[in-house]
Amino acid sequence: MGGRNFSLTPHLSGFVDRQVGSGRHQNASEVVREALRRYEDDLAADQAGLVALERLAEMGTAAIARGDYRLVSGADDARALLADLEQRAAERS
Repeated sequence: MGGRNFSLTPHLSGFVDRQVGSGRHQNASEVVREALRRYEDDLAADQAGLVALERLAEMGTAAIARGDYRLVSGADDARALLADLEQRAAERS
């Protein structure tokens, strides 16, 4: 395991000290490791979300290309679309 030296702001240094003092972690290294694991998980979740959004965009583009869409103009059209979607959802359940 490689060692690292880094500086923390006074605020973050105090946070680390409080986490160790609370007994949640045995030392500062454990606090930093947990923070980095959580950050890594957050980055992976962000990436997965982007992949899902890209897939949805591709599906939407394909639907438009094949003419599978409905133009909505104004509140009346929006209400009608919502009613249709609610009916379709009710039929599926």
